[in-house]
Amino acid sequence: MERTSVFLIGLFLISLFSLVAAVPTLTQPAQSLSPGYLGSPTRSTSENLSIKRYVTAGDRAYEVGALDGTFPQMGWHVKGHMNGVWAHPIKLLDSYRFLIDGQSLPSANKFTSGAGYVEFEYPETNSLQITRTVFAPDGIPAVLVGLNLRNASNRTRSFRLLLEATSELIEAYPWSRTTPTSDQVHQPDRVSFEPMCCGLLFSAPDRPFCALVNGLAQVSNRRDSSADFVLALLPDSVLQPKQAVGQLIWQVTVTAGSELKLWFTVAGSHTGRAQAFLAGAAALQQPDRLLRRKVDGRLALLANSRADIPNVTLQAAFDWAKLNLADMRRMIVDAQIQDTRNGTQQGKVYPPLLGTYALLSGFGAGYPDYPWYFGTDGAYTVFALVAVGQFQAAKDHLRLLREVSRTVNGSTGKVLHEIVTNGSVYYGTKDQPGDINETAEFATAVATLWRWSGDNEVREENYQFIIDGLHYLTGDLDVNNDGWPEGDGMVEESGMGAKKLDVAVYTIRALNDLAEMAATKNDKATQKWAMEKANVLLTRFEQDWWMPERGLYADSLALNQKVPTNPLATLGTAPITKLQQLYWTVATPMETGFASSDHANTAFQKLESSVFTGTSGFYQAGEGGGPSGKGDLEASALPSSVMAVAEANYGRVDESMRYVLDIARQLDLEQPGALPEQMPSPDYVLFPFHPFPGRAMVMQAWSSYGVLYPITHFFLGVEPHVDQRLLIVVPQLPSSLPRLSIQELRIGNQILAVAAQRSDKLYVTEVKLPAGYRLEIGHTLPANASIESVTLNGKAADYEVRSTHRGSEVVAQGFTAGPYRLVIQTR
Repeated sequence: MERTSVFLIGLFLISLFSLVAAVPTLTQPAQSLSPGYLGSPTRSTSENLSIKRYVTAGDRAYEVGALDGTFPQMGWHVKGHMNGVWAHPIKLLDSYRFLIDGQSLPSANKFTSGAGYVEFEYPETNSLQITRTVFAPDGIPAVLVGLNLRNASNRTRSFRLLLEATSELIEAYPWSRTTPTSDQVHQPDRVSFEPMCCGLLFSAPDRPFCALVNGLAQVSNRRDSSADFVLALLPDSVLQPKQAVGQLIWQVTVTAGSELKLWFTVAGSHTGRAQAFLAGAAALQQPDRLLRRKVDGRLALLANSRADIPNVTLQAAFDWAKLNLADMRRMIVDAQIQDTRNGTQQGKVYPPLLGTYALLSGFGAGYPDYPWYFGTDGAYTVFALVAVGQFQAAKDHLRLLREVSRTVNGSTGKVLHEIVTNGSVYYGTKDQPGDINETAEFATAVATLWRWSGDNEVREENYQFIIDGLHYLTGDLDVNNDGWPEGDGMVEESGMGAKKLDVAVYTIRALNDLAEMAATKNDKATQKWAMEKANVLLTRFEQDWWMPERGLYADSLALNQKVPTNPLATLGTAPITKLQQLYWTVATPMETGFASSDHANTAFQKLESSVFTGTSGFYQAGEGGGPSGKGDLEASALPSSVMAVAEANYGRVDESMRYVLDIARQLDLEQPGALPEQMPSPDYVLFPFHPFPGRAMVMQAWSSYGVLYPITHFFLGVEPHVDQRLLIVVPQLPSSLPRLSIQELRIGNQILAVAAQRSDKLYVTEVKLPAGYRLEIGHTLPANASIESVTLNGKAADYEVRSTHRGSEVVAQGFTAGPYRLVIQTR
């Protein structure tokens, strides 16, 4: 292969602008990074590294690859190209690798996930012990790569270290299945050497997309180890015709028993080279400090909602779920909002511009194929976010959904389904028949965040949008005029009727949420409308949806005529035909608490059976169900989350615990410390090897819903109403958890401590109440339990017994700040 060599000539004679002044050229001391860096928790594995994926993410960039340190083809949106280094809305690199004296580093033999970083350990090579640390600093569109070289021998080692980078400057949209495809619009990348930073600049010929790869020109430590940049090589040919390859070479010396830390960065921008250089300079200025800041930030999140759970599996999942949520944060600059009409723009990849946003801030749904913004994923994930006090992420995401939905859908209030990071809207416009559940779920997400955070701005800025959306949902989308909206819900399959079960119950819940918010604003007209609408639907719910012959609720209702709101829906022979195709959404009446206790208990017997539930979770569609009658026996985190919440809603906490554990046990399925989208099951066989381009997500945001929310809200019984200055704590512990507590629990701008324990006939609840709040403290007792005594802070207490779906809730009152200890003794 012929090469073009670019030597470092006259580098120090170059005088550049302030941009260049930010590029560090001074020597820096080496710093080793061992597992548990700066107090970070870690999870490690040495098993099957080549067939497992990882992600390390910041809010502006991330890296996806295999646990052995390589970058095989992954993902299916842009098929086989969702791996590598991304700084959304563009991909920067398809891969990079290190070579020592012309030999590639061997595959890593140990992988570690830390709080905000990942680390690879390699087999000893030429007496060198090598680790690679990768993280993405928040606020900078860059990934930092630290290579730690330790000389384990008794003599000095000198060698050439080569960093080879392969670019792939593609946008997050279009995809492989759209019109046009990603490959059709991707023009061959270009690469050049940039002497001012000793780096490689990759660029697109037709767009201002740039990726900068570089490292410090000189590095040394106090023991005469050093690394000096030597040259860059630009190969003339590459394996993939649209990619570009560049190589950077350092001469490295590591003295006996010494170690040297080298930092490299991959930075980029979709708006031009100046921004890429600024990002690269910011990342390399003080990489150790940035890593320290990253770890400190993650440790601060871990300190919030500090749980003590006497189950190691649950404890680990609870803690790492908090870190997963932080890894989902995504900020994008200069987003161009365009309606792709479900990816069918007939050759027009860039349809008319609808609006521009200088900044979009929210969270992605999953890696590697869902790193952008979703309505429904956002709604489910809000439950997890509030449970661990990550209020700002929830607020930002809801604001993003509202603003972009307004831009695209106008005054309808319909919430968009999918917003790609370059501003392309794939689905959920007012001209499309789905996913209408998201409009209702948005209202509940807002109300949930408002109750937990007490942030009235959340209510105020979303209030009119929610009113518009629910009028649209219950009016424009109810052509049949029976109260139940028409359109696709969570299940995106053919064969269903126009009216979907999840849409129905989420609409009732949303109307109740709107009525509650309206009451606090003294908006009596809206409160009356929403309450009356909800009450009518709830009164009719059992009759319209329950199927006694199946012991289940219908998952859809078919009409006998086509409706424009869902033109492809299956038709029935009667005006209304109840259909049951065994979809997971059949659990949503219990998730929302609208099912009668009798019908719920009947349905649970079916849902807990092997028809719906496997050894690792709740199926997408039960055995014999789905559009073809073959079922979809893929156990997934969201259906399992819904079942965990549904069971707990009806006091079935042992059964709820089963589904919580189903999710929690997958924490190390691929990446240690990452809750995935799906679990191994009959129709999703991950190992011995399921091809990377066909896999579900290695880390999924909504998977935390089924861990964090049941533990905090149901098992520990925390129910805040910050707007009313009311805190309700009524635990119900599973039999396998004799105790449970959470310290540093954020409620509004206050911090709480809550604990519960139970023994044979003793039930204890403890709360440290902040000033200005009223407390309802209690415990949920088993059926047929007989109360012998109730004391509050050691004295006999007045109490009431409330009959709920959960059972008998024994509740006492507290009105002043301070510690409370409720003890219930039963006979």
